[in-house]
Amino acid sequence: MRRIGPGLVALVVAAAAVAGPVDAADMAPAPGYYPPQPVYAPAIYDWTGLYIGGHLGAGLLGDTYTQGATTPLLAAGTTTNVHPVGVLGGAQIGVNYEFAPWVIGAEGSYTVSGVTGNATAISLEPSTGVRATSAPQWLAAATVRAGYAANTLLFYVKGGAAWMNVDYTEDVLVSGVTNSSARLTQTRTGFVAGAGLEYGMTENLSAKLEYDFYDFGSANFTFGVTDPATGLPVVMPATIKSDLQTLTVGLNYRFTWSGGGAFR
Repeated sequence: MRRIGPGLVALVVAAAAVAGPVDAADMAPAPGYYPPQPVYAPAIYDWTGLYIGGHLGAGLLGDTYTQGATTPLLAAGTTTNVHPVGVLGGAQIGVNYEFAPWVIGAEGSYTVSGVTGNATAISLEPSTGVRATSAPQWLAAATVRAGYAANTLLFYVKGGAAWMNVDYTEDVLVSGVTNSSARLTQTRTGFVAGAGLEYGMTENLSAKLEYDFYDFGSANFTFGVTDPATGLPVVMPATIKSDLQTLTVGLNYRFTWSGGGAFR
């Protein structure tokens, strides 16, 4: 019998080592076996944190002047509607806390107003009119917010206290020329309610679109002017009912809290 030399044994072992992995790779998986699939964790936006930002937009003022008593210039109950549109803008600061998918928070805002307008009522005297002018100077609000977060989209409502500093003027016009004027300034108190949509663009930066309704109710004012027919002073009592609607866009920069992080 021919002996198997050491060289032949080594050659057989080497061939088995190479062929083993190839055969295992070609084997079909056992029935009912499914290899594990890779797991992809979605990015989750976290709205929690302190934020500051700015806003810019337009405001529609709704003022109604109602004459309180009959005078030589106007009859009691005469109304003058002042409804101007203008630009406004300002800043906001707030804080959010998210317990997914709900978000609650608080916000304070300050808005400088460029809204101003006037309207003229026909006087009881010939060729005479009384022009009423409203010019809000600034708005401030302290509100709470509540919303629903769909990852990077936040739908929210808000409401709270509001203040408006406003200039009111009544001018007596004769043939369209100012004869006398009275101007009053007051900071009025009311409430604001609104709704908006905010989009998280980056971990810290978000953009928003917001509608707000400010209601300041009615307040009584007394204007002192001159009767152009007699040259005598005339007291003009008036009740002014005021509201303001705004539509603004804005940006917020959020400082995320430790352990949060917008994307994880």
